[in-house]
Amino acid sequence: MNQGWPAADSTELDGWLVRRNAGVTLRANSVLPANAPFDLGKALDYVENLYQAHGITPSFQISSAAQPADLDAHLEARGYEIRTPTLVQCAEVADILAKLAEPTVEVNISSAPDDSWTDFWWRVDGHGSPDEQATARQILHRGRALYATVWSGDHITAIGRLALVDDWSGLYCLAVDDHLRRQGLAQAVIHGLLQAATAQGIGRIWLAVVEANAPARALYDRLGFQTVASYHYRVKA
Repeated sequence: MNQGWPAADSTELDGWLVRRNAGVTLRANSVLPANAPFDLGKALDYVENLYQAHGITPSFQISSAAQPADLDAHLEARGYEIRTPTLVQCAEVADILAKLAEPTVEVNISSAPDDSWTDFWWRVDGHGSPDEQATARQILHRGRALYATVWSGDHITAIGRLALVDDWSGLYCLAVDDHLRRQGLAQAVIHGLLQAATAQGIGRIWLAVVEANAPARALYDRLGFQTVASYHYRVKA
């Protein structure tokens, strides 16, 4: 997942990966604590000073694999708050395709997002200013991915991104026009992306869905995705 949404800069810190991307998304601006540092207190001080020097709020991505195992408790004691509890779900691409009907709309697939794709994404699902949109666009271009677009005349109605990492794929940026939801457009986008991924030998897919997003979870449940892990962020108050 780290490769599917790559930060501009990452610093190795005694087992931690300190990711920085001028803000915009927590994924690219949080610590991935893969291994326990020798001196936890010094490591936490270093992270806080580094992030603050770059104008980024100190944040950690916490899962059951976070090290040390009691890191979450240490962060809570230092005033870090929980943000965005998220589920990680996985499936076999063939199994998802078998449950998806053939789209009734044309799904255009490309290897890079154009301005219209990124503008639609930011309008429907983005958070921030035009400068932050430019920063987010840089994230999209750093990793190998497929991009889906559904048009109605000269207007985009739905988009999606499928990151490609080895024989895995990761679903990101699934967005549908607010006025056209519950019409099967999200499923059409997923079908188009997975069909294109199959042609490239991709056999498995992951996604991250916010725990509180009941409509998205219901869709993924119907398609057969299984929850395999969860994470949340700890963000300095």
